[in-house]
Amino acid sequence: MKLEKAQRHSLKIIAIFFAVSLWFYVLNSEPVEIEKKITIQFIVPKGFAVASLADRELTLKLKGSKAFIGNVFSNKEKLTVDLNPYYKKFGKNFKVLYHPSQIAVPFGVDILEMRPREANIEIDRMVMMELPVHVTYIGNMGYDKKFKEVSVDPQNIMIKGPIDVIKKLSRIDTNPVNLSNIDKEEGTITVPLDEIDPRLSFEENPRVRLKYKVQLTIPKRADIKKE
Repeated sequence: MKLEKAQRHSLKIIAIFFAVSLWFYVLNSEPVEIEKKITIQFIVPKGFAVASLADRELTLKLKGSKAFIGNVFSNKEKLTVDLNPYYKKFGKNFKVLYHPSQIAVPFGVDILEMRPREANIEIDRMVMMELPVHVTYIGNMGYDKKFKEVSVDPQNIMIKGPIDVIKKLSRIDTNPVNLSNIDKEEGTITVPLDEIDPRLSFEENPRVRLKYKVQLTIPKRADIKKE
């Protein structure tokens, strides 16, 4: 029994020795440098929105062992910045400074550089407005075809954002619909919306559908005059 107990203790000591050796090997292995991007998320005072075109991504230059640095920020981590204290102290216009201490990185990984290091922020009253959807077309149908009926659903979409940005809009455009691809007499197409100003957002994730019917057009024959 004493011999078995001594053997178990010896195996534990050997296992610990190898674990510690592996740990020191990892720590002392040649470090690597990589760049990663994380999203900046602003917590805005109630009833306001960010009116300035501030960067919404932070680029980080990291250095560390391959064992630790490979999966850094693999879960889409974000840097969350609460703008409420800035607003209470400075009003609607202020500067936000970013610092490496705001970002949690694993042991053995260092932040060498971050871009940008600061942001000039302006906030403004947030409003909501319903705007009409405008379908954009490119290309041409066949010479013998034309739309008989066209309907868009929804016809209007609710959008929200800073008041000075919203009031400059009169409609929401879709991505172009290529008429040369319409080869059926009737159908429904899901049309993505064109990119909007990053300071704006939709109240709900909109899905625009274009429902159409096509009719054939027969060219008229010119009258032939008899001599």
